[in-house]
Amino acid sequence: MNTDRKRGNYSRKSKRVILVSYEGKNKTEKIYFNNFCNRENDFVIQIVPGNETDPVNLVKQTIQKKNELGLDLDADDRAFCIFDTDTKMQKEKQIIEAINLASKYNIKIVTSCPCFEVWLLLHYEYTTGYLDNDSVISKLRKHNDKYEKNYNIYPEIKTYVNTAIANAKKLEKYQLEKKKKKNSVEANPHTNVYEIIEDINKDNVV
Repeated sequence: MNTDRKRGNYSRKSKRVILVSYEGKNKTEKIYFNNFCNRENDFVIQIVPGNETDPVNLVKQTIQKKNELGLDLDADDRAFCIFDTDTKMQKEKQIIEAINLASKYNIKIVTSCPCFEVWLLLHYEYTTGYLDNDSVISKLRKHNDKYEKNYNIYPEIKTYVNTAIANAKKLEKYQLEKKKKKNSVEANPHTNVYEIIEDINKDNVV
């Protein structure tokens, strides 16, 4: 596509759009993905904070934003909805409902159990042990004592992204072999953030 396209209120040339929506209270995701925005890429990243904290309403907001931008998710555009599973099993029902709703609109669900920092940790080490939010941060700080919420760690870990992708896939395989469902609270730990990174990497070098 070499001609300009106008989708909803959003005008652009032939670059495809990668929509990344996340729970508004979680700034770590925004800080991380902002690193991919201001570059001469073959894509445009739209990072959208959700006002909702439950997975189902976050998916609904992602659908709304997809429609506003006029994205074609059956073609080259992508929409990812990111949220943490946390560790409470009562969230499992919401996650399943969110996955089912997202699948109807070709929106990809990306979860981390218990939190997004698992993805950051996998740049440094592979682990299968049960984690809560505090233990993930503690492990991460053993590798990078400067890390805290709202800290942009990306410049320090970007050269290890292939290690993180390999570790995340290995961890996903491990959980599936343990009969743990993908994107579930019970698959602790896990993250499929690598799916967004691989989509970005299709045409560009991270």
